[in-house]
Amino acid sequence: MNIDLLKKLIEIIMIKIAILKAQLAILLLKEKRTVPNLAGPKHIVCHHSAGDWDIWNVNNHHKDKWGFKSSLGYYLGYHYWISYAGTLYQARRDTEEAAHTVQNGRPYYWNQNSLGICLQGNTDIKPPTSAQLKTLRELLDKKKAEYGIVDKDIFAHREINRTICPGKYLFRWLIKYYPS
Repeated sequence: MNIDLLKKLIEIIMIKIAILKAQLAILLLKEKRTVPNLAGPKHIVCHHSAGDWDIWNVNNHHKDKWGFKSSLGYYLGYHYWISYAGTLYQARRDTEEAAHTVQNGRPYYWNQNSLGICLQGNTDIKPPTSAQLKTLRELLDKKKAEYGIVDKDIFAHREINRTICPGKYLFRWLIKYYPS
């Protein structure tokens, strides 16, 4: 085989490899992932979904809005979701960055230092179900014990941002059982 032909083939292969590497880099940039392996959470922030949407509707909305995929495969901005039936879903590892609370002046602090828990429904209009509150209480108590979180470090979203979240009924429940 001719040496010049071999050199030409190697050059073509190297160009194709460079193109494939560039295409792979573009794909990885499109697949946004959140920061893994953060220190354990220092706080817990409670939310409501402000509507009847289920976890899959909100997951798709967050995928379109932010596109931050968790290591568990969800796009949900919260670590945990509690359905009307009290079913608990974990969408992010506890030590993984979330997308549930942004505060002016500290845009990353809450998402990197707290667990975000969301209850399905608008708890400004109707109270959470007893099943939701049972699951929430069990989860809060478990995470308090696991990470040494005290009651004053459990927040309603409205205590951090100007919002009605997590609604008046869930807010009242939180300050009754976990006063700060």
